[in-house]
Amino acid sequence: MIRKILSVIVMSGMCMHIGKAETTDPELTALFKQQLDSREEVQIQQSMPVELDAGKPGLEQAVLWTIIGPTYWRNQLSIVSKQQNQWQNLATVPVTGMVEGFRPVQTTGMLSVETKVQGPSDPLCCPTQTEVLYFRYRAGQLQEIAPGSE
Repeated sequence: MIRKILSVIVMSGMCMHIGKAETTDPELTALFKQQLDSREEVQIQQSMPVELDAGKPGLEQAVLWTIIGPTYWRNQLSIVSKQQNQWQNLATVPVTGMVEGFRPVQTTGMLSVETKVQGPSDPLCCPTQTEVLYFRYRAGQLQEIAPGSE
């Protein structure tokens, strides 16, 4: 009986975790999938509309997504734009740490991403230290920048 209850708890916990992911445009997922090896998958973590390039009509989207491979994962930040009803990837950079999500866009157009990184006594599975990474998109380039540098 205890084993059955434990199985139900574990399974319901897994279902809640899976249900937490945002629903996204399948075309956007397909755009990222084109960049990957056939054994890799895409999981979009979060996206938000942003105005980063006044020369493009409409808003761009900042997208936090993960490449999931057979024995590894890598977080990415992409800036995409929908032109003529089709997604275009404007720029992508890797993001270190376990992505928590976006912070509000700063008035300077800087994107802030909160991540968790390994602390000195953290086990490999479970980083606890919060780190905020800063990114700027200009002239087709997305770059990580040091905090306080403008």
